[in-house]
Amino acid sequence: MARNIIRSIRKGSVQWNEDDRQTIATLLVKAGYAVRITRRMVPGQSAKKANPQMEYIVEYWEEDENQ
Repeated sequence: MARNIIRSIRKGSVQWNEDDRQTIATLLVKAGYAVRITRRMVPGQSAKKANPQMEYIVEYWEEDENQ
């Protein structure tokens, strides 16, 4: 199944907090989607940096009912 991604970069101009991400995930679950919230370092950032920029990802998809 195709997975859809909603990204939010911490320290960017548009910031989502934990409650915002959980609210979006809750709405997606109620709409029948499987949801995963993850966090990763923004590509191109140095892992040695003291406080690297992080990207929060809300990934959602439809589960195949025949599995």
